[in-house]
Amino acid sequence: MESSIIAELAEWEHTVSPAETGDPLWKLHAYRLSRYQLHCCLTDIRQVQPPLNRDGAEQLRRSVASICANLSEGYSRRTPVDRARFYSYALGSLREAAVWYLSLSSILPTTTLAHRLGLIAQERRLVLGVLKSVSKGMGSPGGQ
Repeated sequence: MESSIIAELAEWEHTVSPAETGDPLWKLHAYRLSRYQLHCCLTDIRQVQPPLNRDGAEQLRRSVASICANLSEGYSRRTPVDRARFYSYALGSLREAAVWYLSLSSILPTTTLAHRLGLIAQERRLVLGVLKSVSKGMGSPGGQ
């Protein structure tokens, strides 16, 4: 991961409630990065000029929030098959979020767009790694 993203993430993590960072889910790096992406998304929605229409803002917010939601739900599932299903949903939400960000290319500053798409690419690599790890567990005896 880029050192600038690591530094941003570490700085942001200091602002997150101990109630959230104390959850075992917080250890999942893909989740922490997805929460940071949601933070950035909400900032973008508030600051973008001209303002997004309500439907566009809601679609972007929902797609980005869905990444966190599916990672957290998958993390909480007992079987590798269930975990893989929700992690796959998170991957789909990552791809949807990228499309929504690309749809804002005419109004988001180029550096902001590149940053957000970079975060999404990093999250995608992490989620693919988690999926690969979970899939290994599905092939083992008793893994399903």
